[in-house]
Amino acid sequence: MKDKLLNEILREYDAYRLEQREDLKLREVEVHSAVPELAQLHQSLVTSFAEKARALIVNPELKNTEEAIDEKRLLELKEKETALLIKNGYPENYLTPRYRCPVCQDTGYVGDLVKEKCNCLVQRLVDSSYSFSELSGLDKENFDSFDSNVFPNIPIAVKGGAQITQREYMEQLRTLLWDYQEAYPDNPRKNLLFTGKTGLGKTFLLNCLAKSILDKGHTVLKITSYNLFEHLFKSAFRNSSEDSLLVKDGIFEVNTLIIDDLGTETRRNNFTAEELFNILNERYLQRKHTFLSTNLSLTDLREYYSDRVTSRLFDIQNTIILQFQGQDIRLRPKR
Repeated sequence: MKDKLLNEILREYDAYRLEQREDLKLREVEVHSAVPELAQLHQSLVTSFAEKARALIVNPELKNTEEAIDEKRLLELKEKETALLIKNGYPENYLTPRYRCPVCQDTGYVGDLVKEKCNCLVQRLVDSSYSFSELSGLDKENFDSFDSNVFPNIPIAVKGGAQITQREYMEQLRTLLWDYQEAYPDNPRKNLLFTGKTGLGKTFLLNCLAKSILDKGHTVLKITSYNLFEHLFKSAFRNSSEDSLLVKDGIFEVNTLIIDDLGTETRRNNFTAEELFNILNERYLQRKHTFLSTNLSLTDLREYYSDRVTSRLFDIQNTIILQFQGQDIRLRPKR
């Protein structure tokens, strides 16, 4: 199942590269016809490389000198090409390959000696493997669309007894999380734990983070706690270890795992607590980011899960705990 999905995606990558190569050839034909001088420039470049190849066959010791000359000549020709394109009304990158992912150039892999999956390929695998991955709607729920006016301007009790309104508090949280995503992925503390009752903006801010991290080119899997553990349970007790492995590969492979509504999952003896600990512990060892939200209080979390789980959740060396307070904005009348 896993190999089949990977091969299908790689075939799609190959088809896209072929399509773009053909499109580039058509653009070259168009420009060469409209700007003969540019066609001559490209021909001189081909001739130059052909002469270099012949010279190296005769005298291999010229390699380093020829490489230095080629780099200088290539830069000069590129500058002339750009100037001619602009002069004749074309965009300066008109003859540049159009990659969806400039990092791997749409091959799906990066690295010279050791090939590793590019983040774009990992995200495609995540999106294709998890039909329940909840990353839709990020165009509406992101830092740009954050509006503190939806929160009431009423006082709330915060740590230290400071006087602050719910609206001001949410503006502070927005700033803190904006700074967090700015520093991503080099944050010293890799986990975020949002606690508080429903309707206080926890899921919205998780989506803000997810959108920003995806825009940076990193991978994200966002899933509710209920869906996550239902799927893990069914996979664990189904005669398909490959399917179970596919699920766990995604959980451990993505740069950021977001578990929403922790505590809403079905409790099955020690299964949930053990699986949650394994996820948190393995991602901690890999120094990967894990964000969680819950409607439970910190006290409830201690009672709900094992000590091993809460020791990972409440580890202030690796976790930032943010407590959401105030009125449920879903119950407020729309403005």
